[in-house]
Amino acid sequence: MELIILDIIGIIAFAVSGYIISTKADYDMLGILLISAISSLGGGLVRDMILSKAPFVFSATYPLLVVVVVIIFAFLLKYHHSESLEENKLFVIADTIGLSVFAYTGAMAALMAGMNFGGVIFLGLFTAVGGGMIRDIIMNKEIYTLRKGFYGTVAIFVAILTFLIYSFLSINIFSTTLIILSGIILRIIAIKYDWHLPRVNKIDK
Repeated sequence: MELIILDIIGIIAFAVSGYIISTKADYDMLGILLISAISSLGGGLVRDMILSKAPFVFSATYPLLVVVVVIIFAFLLKYHHSESLEENKLFVIADTIGLSVFAYTGAMAALMAGMNFGGVIFLGLFTAVGGGMIRDIIMNKEIYTLRKGFYGTVAIFVAILTFLIYSFLSINIFSTTLIILSGIILRIIAIKYDWHLPRVNKIDK
């Protein structure tokens, strides 16, 4: 039940960010629906394919329903009215929450499947960023995860933290909240101070 609630939170968060991105690109309603769905469900699709499971999005009713409801509310509340994505606080908050939540659920799925440390990191990362990567490819945009510092790094941090707490302590409501909040705080700090991972060309200079 806890993972389902977190899954819904992640879907809502990434559906909002997908809605804002697609409206900024001036897509029609079908395009908005597809981009919002891919943003919020693509990571879970990648996760289930890696785990050789039937994609959850195609076996459960609520994922697509949540996306549709989010789009309706986002339209009614006019979330698409803003100057730019960087200045849209709702986009940043939604994207940050979705990133941390899905990194955690992906890491937990890997742990429950008996994966090792590398598998936990990989699945946590791609559950969190897979939807955004697919979205950017479809929209013919530079992949955000590979361009913006600490985006994918936050997902890896959350996955590692999940692995450590699962292995040496215990996973409960308190530890789950702590893990997700840690990812959110790290992402906010990285944005505030414009943290970036080193780039080869700049190091070479």
